[in-house]
Amino acid sequence: MTSLVLQTGAAHNIKRRLSGEDNDNDEIDSCANGKDDNIDDVKYRLLSPENTAGNKINGSESYEDLRKSSVTSGSMELAFSNVSVTVATKTLLSNVNGKANSSELLAIMGPSGAGKTTLLNSLACRLPLSSGEITLNNTPINKSFKRKISYVLQEDIFFPNITLKETLNFIAMIRLPESMPKEDKLYRVEEVVDALDLRKCQDTIMGDAWCRGLSGGEKKRASIAGELITDPKIIFLDEPTSGLDYSSALSLISILKTVAFQMNKIVILTIHQPSSRIFFKFDNLLLLCDGQVGYFGEIQKVISFFAELEMHLEPYGNPADFIVDKLKENKETTQRILDAASRLRNMDSSYEVNKSARVLNGVQQSELGSIHLNFENPPIEDLFEDDSKWPTSFCTQYTQLMFRTFQQSKSRMFDKTKIFEYVIMTLLTSLIWFQLPRTEETLTDRMGAMFFIISQVGFGTLFDAASSFPSERVVIHKERSAGWYRLSSYYLAKLTSELPLTLVMPALFVTISYWCIGLNSSFAAYTVSMVITMTNTLAGQSVGLFLGIAFMDFRRAIVMCTVTIMFMMLLGGFYTRHLPEWLAWIKYLSFTYYSFHSMLQNEFTDSDSLECLSVNSTHIFQECASPNVTSIAPNRVLEYLDVTWSLPGYYLPLWIFIFGLRTLGYLILRFIHSPVSA
Repeated sequence: MTSLVLQTGAAHNIKRRLSGEDNDNDEIDSCANGKDDNIDDVKYRLLSPENTAGNKINGSESYEDLRKSSVTSGSMELAFSNVSVTVATKTLLSNVNGKANSSELLAIMGPSGAGKTTLLNSLACRLPLSSGEITLNNTPINKSFKRKISYVLQEDIFFPNITLKETLNFIAMIRLPESMPKEDKLYRVEEVVDALDLRKCQDTIMGDAWCRGLSGGEKKRASIAGELITDPKIIFLDEPTSGLDYSSALSLISILKTVAFQMNKIVILTIHQPSSRIFFKFDNLLLLCDGQVGYFGEIQKVISFFAELEMHLEPYGNPADFIVDKLKENKETTQRILDAASRLRNMDSSYEVNKSARVLNGVQQSELGSIHLNFENPPIEDLFEDDSKWPTSFCTQYTQLMFRTFQQSKSRMFDKTKIFEYVIMTLLTSLIWFQLPRTEETLTDRMGAMFFIISQVGFGTLFDAASSFPSERVVIHKERSAGWYRLSSYYLAKLTSELPLTLVMPALFVTISYWCIGLNSSFAAYTVSMVITMTNTLAGQSVGLFLGIAFMDFRRAIVMCTVTIMFMMLLGGFYTRHLPEWLAWIKYLSFTYYSFHSMLQNEFTDSDSLECLSVNSTHIFQECASPNVTSIAPNRVLEYLDVTWSLPGYYLPLWIFIFGLRTLGYLILRFIHSPVSA
């Protein structure tokens, strides 16, 4: 991998010092929102990670040396022929042909609904083809290729409660090679942050509709920054200028153009109606209309193409507006354009773009001077020398994902509303059942208090876990589609990072409630109760995770949670203690049944006896009817409640729920909700 350092003229006035050097000559300028007139001054130097901290860029180095060091040793050509995509009965793309070369910027343009994003997704292997072929250097693309590209979505998808700096650092740590030192990864982030003018907002959270964070334009630049960090071979961008003002959009396209040339990369983007200055930044144009090719060729020749059809651009008019207006003018005009494009394709079946005036041996001369290199199309395995499936190890992925999940989840789990909920529930529980007398009369109340504790900690985490996966679905799908990390590392990180957050408030609730109610006064019994309730909490979370994964839609997940909770409560052993014989087995499907009976076993084992009611009262236990009996032994209470299993017998099945449901959740993510490109 290489590290990208941007050097611009003093007009940009954004400087950064290389780590470990004190000489003022080591300062380098980063390109951010520079004027278009100065974009030819932008120079890229490729430094090896080992030398990132110590290399210098100074005035003594010639521009020729910088250019020679920036160009890689092989060119690439992404070609696509007769690409068609049909969904149900609707044809989205029909026989689309074209190609994209390294060191060039290809723009896919057309009116809304023309098929721009569909084509981009097809080229990036995110959408299956109905017919056609996509090759890289005449070799069909494979899974290894998918992991060497970057795709910037039109929607900016991030976890809302994490800052921009934390987000980019996470991307660098998890997507850059394991062999690259941490200092160099962080330095790469700094370079991209300065290049895209994100320095001032790096400590701002990403935000969403409910939480204010980065602006729309800042989020778009953050999306691009996250992909540029990895130094990809091919860059796909879907409407990258959306949400940006004119100056930012022009600077962004200029940077992408220079990245394409100096780093010898293929850059393909979709765009709707760019300004004229942005329009002529592109090298080639693929014009789509109703899923068909309206033009493919050099950007400078598109006006001549329309002129031959007697469609003339007005003086000082915007070519992009002119082209899109013509495509939408009427069906007759549209058909004329498509027919002309078809004739052009038949005249030049290879769709070669004549670049004799601009290209020498695969390098554009008019913009950055002459570089005498003789590029040949190497085999695809030479272009992608790193054959490892994942850039980082399982341990690195797990560590980074665990830290990010913890940062994201703590604001949700320690939300003011949730804290308020537990405070109110603790007060109500403590007041309603405060210091219950240990008598025959209050046996039902004692059972109710224990059942309520079990329900509160179990069902509360069930709801929270069920709602977390639907909210994370879009982000995880994006990252898995791009092959950022193993599913196993993400899943394990989520389970372990949320563990302390999940248990903190239930532990405080149980502790306060336990002593206020006056349950078994033995400290050993209290310790066992804590173990039971915390395990019950994890069992509830496991049920919620399973439902959230199985029903990724938030509304459906909540509906299923409500049904599940009612099922668990009714069969938990408090509301119904005598089920019909043919239906008695169903209670074993409720984790609440095992938790509640574990609590009963713990409460009435090696504990104080229950005092009988007065002689003239109606007794629950027949023994109390005798005037010589004043109390009931705890084991008699367990016998009356039909608690016949041992404590381990009731407790251990909870772990079957925990491990079983979490394993099923993983399998669903792995085989049912697996992204196409994962």
